[in-house]
Amino acid sequence: MRGKRKKSRVAGALTALLGFACALILGALFYGTMVYQLAGEENAAPAQAGTAQTGTGAQTDGVVFPGRLLALSEGELTDERAGEETVEGVTCTVVTRVYALGDGTQVSAVSASPAAYMARLAELGYAPQLVTGFAIAGLGAVCEARGQELLLAARDGDCVYFIAAEASEQAMAALGASAALE
Repeated sequence: MRGKRKKSRVAGALTALLGFACALILGALFYGTMVYQLAGEENAAPAQAGTAQTGTGAQTDGVVFPGRLLALSEGELTDERAGEETVEGVTCTVVTRVYALGDGTQVSAVSASPAAYMARLAELGYAPQLVTGFAIAGLGAVCEARGQELLLAARDGDCVYFIAAEASEQAMAALGASAALE
């Protein structure tokens, strides 16, 4: 009887170890896929029709943004700032629009270029989440979190777009789906 218990414990431990190894491998594959998606490799599929950048760009506060700007259809625009930030030695043009939703939630809609600005997310402490199916203005997006705040991130060519708020995943999905590039 004692030999059978020992074998079942060993089998249980091996099964648990195998399950843990599989979970690590799947997590690494998922994370790698999300990083590749955001990297926008030259071999990646082109963005959906209607999302190409304009050649003229948009101008805000005297700063010319090289692409289209992210706008939310939800809430009231309360603030808009434009400027330049240096991220890992690259000067990036950043336009931030702040919206107030009906329930008092503050939502930031950020447009930045070049895509090197994505490195700023790690600097700010955001971590990718294992949740998929998000979009910003028709662009595939990933979800990241920092404490209670969620952030959706999408890329279109050399422009990156973020929506950040302390909101549920469902609310973030709705904000991203109703967003537009103008």
